[in-house]
Amino acid sequence: MVNPSQSKLAGVPRTMLMTTRARVEEHQYPDGIFRDPVVAEWWRSLTWDPELDCFYSSLAQLSWAVRAHIFDQITQRHLATHADAVVVELGAGLSTRYHRIGQNCRTWIDLDLPEVTSLRQQLDTATDRHRFLSRSIMDFGWMDELPAYAPTSLLIMAEGLLMYFEVDQVRALIDQLKQRFPGATFAFDVVGGSQKSKSAKYLAQLNAPLKWFVKNEQDVTAMGLSLVQVRSLVQENCRYPDRIGFYRWVPWFSKLPAIRNASLILETTLK
Repeated sequence: MVNPSQSKLAGVPRTMLMTTRARVEEHQYPDGIFRDPVVAEWWRSLTWDPELDCFYSSLAQLSWAVRAHIFDQITQRHLATHADAVVVELGAGLSTRYHRIGQNCRTWIDLDLPEVTSLRQQLDTATDRHRFLSRSIMDFGWMDELPAYAPTSLLIMAEGLLMYFEVDQVRALIDQLKQRFPGATFAFDVVGGSQKSKSAKYLAQLNAPLKWFVKNEQDVTAMGLSLVQVRSLVQENCRYPDRIGFYRWVPWFSKLPAIRNASLILETTLK
C-alpha cells in the first residue's frame, strides 16, 4: 500500500486525496459522469486518511466529479482542434486525465510539488509523451521545459489550485504566462465568498487555507485575460437533480450572483 501520510503530504497536497476519491466513486457509479479505470486501480494502492471524513460528502464528491468533467470537455475540444497539442496540468496531484482522454496528445506534462510527484511515480510511469515535472508553479523555470509548439496549440490547466495562492502570486503567474505563451489557452477555476465561509474554514483546518477569492469573472479579465467560456459549478451540479439531494432547491437560486459565483470554471486566452 502507498500511504500518502508516509509520503509527507500536508497542507494543500493533502487535499488531493479527496478529489482522487471523488473520481474513484464516480467511476463506480453505473451511470457515472465519466469512466476512470486507472484511478480505480491506483486507489487499491492508496490509504484513505480518516481525518478527512468530516470534510468529504456526497455533494462534495459530485462537485469534484463535475469539475473534472468540465476540464475534460475543455481538453477534448482543444485536442480535437490542435493535432500538435501540448497540455500542461499545473498542480496535477493524482490526475488521471491523460489516461482518461489525453493519450493522443503530442506532449502531456503533469507538474506538481516534489512530494506529490514522488507519489505519482509510485503509481504511474512517465514516457516521452507523458512527462512529470517536480516543481512549484511559482518556480517559473518550468516554463523553459516545455517543448517547441505553435502558440495556439498549448493548453495550460490549473484545476482546484489557484485559490490557494495570494492574489499577487496569481497575478505574477498570469503575467508570466502572458509574456511567455501569448495565444495559448489557460483554463482554471476560482472561488467566491471569503475566508469566513464554511468551506474555507474547513480547508483552513487542514492547513490548506483559501487565499484568493473573486467577486465574478470580471476580476479575472482585469488581469488581462480574454474570456472564452465561463461555467458556474453550482449551476452545473444542478444538471444532476437526483444526486444533489437536499440541495434540490439550489436551481431556484443558482442565478443569484453569490451562489452562481461560488465556484467558476474559466477558459481563457493568454494575450
